[in-house]
Amino acid sequence: MRLVGALLCAWMSTGAAWAQAPAKVEPLKLWRIDCGRLDENRGRPWAWQKVPTPCPCYLVAHGSRYLLWDAGISRRALGNAHPVAKLDRTISDQLAQIGVRPEQVEFVGISHYHGDHTGQATQFPKAKLLIGAGDLAALKAPRPPAGAAPTHIQPWIDGKAPVEALREDHDVFGDGRVMILRTNGHTPGHSSLLVKLATGPVILAGDLWFSHEDALRATMPDFNTGRAETIASRERIARMAEKLDAVIILQHEPADIGKLPAFPNAAE
Repeated sequence: MRLVGALLCAWMSTGAAWAQAPAKVEPLKLWRIDCGRLDENRGRPWAWQKVPTPCPCYLVAHGSRYLLWDAGISRRALGNAHPVAKLDRTISDQLAQIGVRPEQVEFVGISHYHGDHTGQATQFPKAKLLIGAGDLAALKAPRPPAGAAPTHIQPWIDGKAPVEALREDHDVFGDGRVMILRTNGHTPGHSSLLVKLATGPVILAGDLWFSHEDALRATMPDFNTGRAETIASRERIARMAEKLDAVIILQHEPADIGKLPAFPNAAE
């Protein structure tokens, strides 16, 4: 009986250890991709833009699964054909450098509906579109708001590709390390992205702030859809960044480009 009891105890302790074994943690990587820029509109100067403005996109790898965050300037601007919007290379051309094919991109996350963030989404027609519910509704409206380009996401609007309209924070890969955050205000469904890299968390803030000057002076573009919502969203992200010791990246701020490695290198 003593032997049986000892074996039973050993089995139970081994089983408990097996049950508590940690799940495999998939590695995270984050690439910054050049997705065009906006030159100053000399015909109609923009008070909120003082220098040529980068329009980056970002690729997140969660093991072998991929999220593209924002989709930049439309490929119609290739070769600098547009007077304001400029594009040197497409997203898919750059992803080919790191061996990622468009059909491997599982999700396309859109920070907000403005055309400089949605321009090349249709290069990824098999991906599920993740977009704030308020922004998706605005894009489907009979009269979409200024700056929006519904044709950039037409397959998802027409129901030919999967889309998820987000009303709350969204855990992209299910382990809490890549989170789409509700940060309404710049647009009705504006989102930011939290990526918890091994080297430290990063928050891609979309257009929650347009520049460092916005952050310092508490200013915002006059076309933001909700001033009070913008302020509340900014306070939320600032508190989160302080709590997590996270790096905030203002996507249009030239000085923030260097916060991530130059492509094709990735932050991990």
